[in-house]
Amino acid sequence: MGDLADRMRRHIVGRFYGEVMPEGLRRLFSPTPAYQAALVYEHWCFLQGFPRWVGSIIAGTDKLDVIEYEVDNLYGELIHDPGSKGGHYAIVLSAGVEAGLSSNELTEARPGPKMALALKDWYDIARTRSWIETMAAVHGTEMLADQNLKKVPGYSLPHIMGDEPFLRPSTYSPSGKRFLGTTRADTQHAGRAAELVEKYAPTSEERDNIFKTFVRSMDNMELYFEAIRERYEEFRVRFHESA
Repeated sequence: MGDLADRMRRHIVGRFYGEVMPEGLRRLFSPTPAYQAALVYEHWCFLQGFPRWVGSIIAGTDKLDVIEYEVDNLYGELIHDPGSKGGHYAIVLSAGVEAGLSSNELTEARPGPKMALALKDWYDIARTRSWIETMAAVHGTEMLADQNLKKVPGYSLPHIMGDEPFLRPSTYSPSGKRFLGTTRADTQHAGRAAELVEKYAPTSEERDNIFKTFVRSMDNMELYFEAIRERYEEFRVRFHESA
């Protein structure tokens, strides 16, 4: 893997997995029922945009290996995931129902204000930036579950979200555990995406532009976790959880 992918991983560790973590991410490692419901609710809103952003990458490139990668990624998300009778989306829906939400509540979910801002900007990236910058931005979100982050200096946790030693004793529901367990595939997804981005961005100027758009996407991930925190505060009342 080249310098750009390493630079991206260092940025993620410094921003999300250092000594001070965003609360919406920190609570993922010590969940309550209200938190699982909040995580699934806001993540479902995020998932509604993901295939459209990937579609913009496919529409913007003539590189067959990029198109093949993106089609394969979407197949696992929407059609067939080894951990589900359907795709990854089916696992997330099941995790929401087990967390106490109804299927209708999820399918009709409206993002919180912070998530709405993040989604708006991801759509803007997909519409206005090059396919290669969009690829780094979209699949950069998957890098937060990349097992390789544990090798980066400064990573402050014993586990990452898809690790079996973390999930097995956790209080997540069965589908919640499957949902987070499927993020182990993001190591391969994000790594392959980074390889393709580097392959088609040979100059340092191109890589710098890609990194700037990647950082913009990480700004949106800050909003993503803040939206989960705000939804969790709302659901604490519903689930009768104390502070």
